[in-house]
Amino acid sequence: MDTGRAVLIVDDDPSVLETMRVLLEGRAGFHVLTALGARGALRRLHSLERLDVLVVDVDVSDDRGAAICHEALQRHPDVALVAMSSDGSGRMVSPASAAFLPKPFGARELLAAIDEANRCALARREGVGAE
Repeated sequence: MDTGRAVLIVDDDPSVLETMRVLLEGRAGFHVLTALGARGALRRLHSLERLDVLVVDVDVSDDRGAAICHEALQRHPDVALVAMSSDGSGRMVSPASAAFLPKPFGARELLAAIDEANRCALARREGVGAE
């Protein structure tokens, strides 16, 4: 599928991070990094040379998930964004170019959201929808 692509997962729940890491590495062949909370995510973003996909709980660390998305886009303009949320508010605070993934979700939904995020990132790179 997406062998070797670098994915950063950000959430406040260590068990969510581990479950998603195992799934994406084992089933989809991604190279997965995780960050617990906003601080960890920002540290990771500042140290990464390459980032293909960011999967972030937009409710993480006092709703700093949207800021993490914006920082990722600044440092990695081609990144595919997946915004997760346990309620519908995440859809409103995430960037327009992010795929939205409501919690809870299964493996199929996660992989579909990453595919959608890749399509959004491609459209952003090609200027589709730009004024």
